[in-house]
Amino acid sequence: MAREYRTMHGNKAVDKDFARGLISALRKGETVGVLMDTNMIASQGVFVDFFGISACTASGAARVALKTDAAVVPGFTIWDPVLQKYRLRFDPAVELVRTGNHQADVGANTAKFTQVIEDYVRHYPDQWLWVHRRWKTRPKGENGLY
Repeated sequence: MAREYRTMHGNKAVDKDFARGLISALRKGETVGVLMDTNMIASQGVFVDFFGISACTASGAARVALKTDAAVVPGFTIWDPVLQKYRLRFDPAVELVRTGNHQADVGANTAKFTQVIEDYVRHYPDQWLWVHRRWKTRPKGENGLY
């Protein structure tokens, strides 16, 4: 059902080989969207702070942005009670961290993107749809939270 709604207006879903799918779309001049507030397994993400708790977070957007120089523009749907409909809001592009240390830059940029999400959730807590165990994957040696 989620895929049906996400693709009903011409969007495409990238299932396998996430990075290649994104890079291919960017080369075609397409806009891509990434849902970043999901739990990842340790091999597919990096641990960054999310509401004061280390969360294994998708690092693909940071990796692709660093490789392609694509702008990372945060976008959110916000319910407007006056208009009685959702508004799509885009923030300015996030300035990428580029120190020359690729792994550190991936982590720092993933943390920056995650901080933007946290800021929105704090501002609109009733609008964050959270239906999974966001902090399921734990750093090595740390006990589970659930």
